[in-house]
Amino acid sequence: MIEENIQKFFNYLNERHIIYLRRQNGVAYPWTSDAILTEYSFCNVYRELDRVTEWIRVNWREPYADHKNLPFAMGVARQINWPDTLEEIGFPETWEPEKVKAIMQARKDRGDKVYTGAYMLTGTLGGTKIEQTIDKILTPLYEHHPSMITWSLEETWKGYLQKAGFSGFMAYEVVTDLRHTKFLNKAEDIMTWANPGPGAQRGLNRIKDRELNKTIKKDRLNFEMQELLDLSPNYLQGHMEPLEMRDIEHCLCEFDKYERVRLGQGRPRAKYKPKTEEVNL
Repeated sequence: MIEENIQKFFNYLNERHIIYLRRQNGVAYPWTSDAILTEYSFCNVYRELDRVTEWIRVNWREPYADHKNLPFAMGVARQINWPDTLEEIGFPETWEPEKVKAIMQARKDRGDKVYTGAYMLTGTLGGTKIEQTIDKILTPLYEHHPSMITWSLEETWKGYLQKAGFSGFMAYEVVTDLRHTKFLNKAEDIMTWANPGPGAQRGLNRIKDRELNKTIKKDRLNFEMQELLDLSPNYLQGHMEPLEMRDIEHCLCEFDKYERVRLGQGRPRAKYKPKTEEVNL
């Protein structure tokens, strides 16, 4: 049964990525015969292909690859995570918190979106959400930035956990961006470490035929994710690129969402709405 579940997991990855490729190549919607993947929105297999990550890469990460503030900039990018706001702020070659707050407040006052809707950003540090982001999170981060432990994603991640506003999830987002920079692109644990969230744990529980909400120690989850990574060349189809541990973790969460729909256990919040031009190609 576990072998069958492993096959289902990689079937999901193969089909989700072919959807991305067909869309990129101008094929008309729908890009799959899978009813669930047609109706609901799922993240790309490879995080680097997601829209916000692409914007960060093209506009900040690559042009400022050698800038000393790049690690800090990745913190700014993920705390806000909305390209239009980031574009208006500009890459933080210097840090001008009052100017950044004024830009963000002006966007809010005119009814423009300021923050992402992709994940929950909560304000619990006092003041308005914008004041918390700038005064309580980003300015202290700028003044006392954690060290880049160039040989380890995990150790660098632990440094971010000591900072206000950086949960395990948020720290993981920043470290994943930095993995593609000179600061962490030679880390020794790229293929052996990830930070599994609740969705990834449920995905692994499904594959292992465990109780869905059973809590598993993170060391064990990392071991099981690495098992899947090691197996991946046997299951990935020709249109796929090699995976890393981050891809496995990320896709386990999306696989859990897929299985919830398939098994009648719930539905994702977001439905996919194709653009008119994608339907009428």
